[in-house]
Amino acid sequence: MSNKNATVEAMVKQNNQLRDELMEENKTYYEDLLTYIRTAGLFYDDHEVESLLMQILQDIISAQNNGQSAEEFFGKNPQQAADELIHNLGKASWKEILKLTGLIFGISSFFELLNALSLPGKGINFLVLILNGLLSFFVIGIVFYVLHRSIYAKIIKGKVVSFLVLWLACMLIIGLFVLIQILTPPLLTVYFANPVGILMITILLVGLTVAALRRNKEDRKIWWSFLPPVYIMGLIGILSRLPLTEDWLASSNGRITAAVCIGFGLILNWVITYVSLRAEKE
Repeated sequence: MSNKNATVEAMVKQNNQLRDELMEENKTYYEDLLTYIRTAGLFYDDHEVESLLMQILQDIISAQNNGQSAEEFFGKNPQQAADELIHNLGKASWKEILKLTGLIFGISSFFELLNALSLPGKGINFLVLILNGLLSFFVIGIVFYVLHRSIYAKIIKGKVVSFLVLWLACMLIIGLFVLIQILTPPLLTVYFANPVGILMITILLVGLTVAALRRNKEDRKIWWSFLPPVYIMGLIGILSRLPLTEDWLASSNGRITAAVCIGFGLILNWVITYVSLRAEKE
């Protein structure tokens, strides 16, 4: 990890701790401001963003200690003030942009590779990997934009309507990924022999485990939550390529068992994520 990334992570951690010093009203005001600035775009310099947020937080804490509210200190129109500050932020370097782009494509490709390798006869369509990466990048950009615009402009009112819109958006995104799988021609598809497929699955699982272990304590909890479904998918892929188990997994009972196991892994993912988030709040 570079010194700059370590500094950014340290500032994020310090920010999380210092926010507990704010009174409820001031905390809500600042956290809306924090989300608005962090979601202003994908390609702002992280160090400048976190430095700005830390400076604002320290100033609001000082104002609070002097009996002044965050609104009195920062103003009744935080959006306008934040826009002026965002306008002065520096853009990320090309190296950081390529790193972020590579990370998005890498995560998208990882799950597609694992899914393809779990089915021996499917093969890896590299055109699907490229399209999935582009769609993932587009989805993340849209999520940032919607979060950014919805902080101070309550576009959707009502919990039920908000839930329905969120559900429809998720279904649309899933549908687009499914359409890519269905409609993409097999122009760049590569098929692997069973031993090569088992080796590739093993490399993916080991790589994910090492990446999870190298994360800091806070991020590691989220990474751990993805391990159960990923390990289960990997195990199914390996068993489906072994002579002793490939015929059984190809049968209806085998497919049902595999689906139940994957569902169980997804439940574990949800439970671990929920417990981690509850622990952080407490």
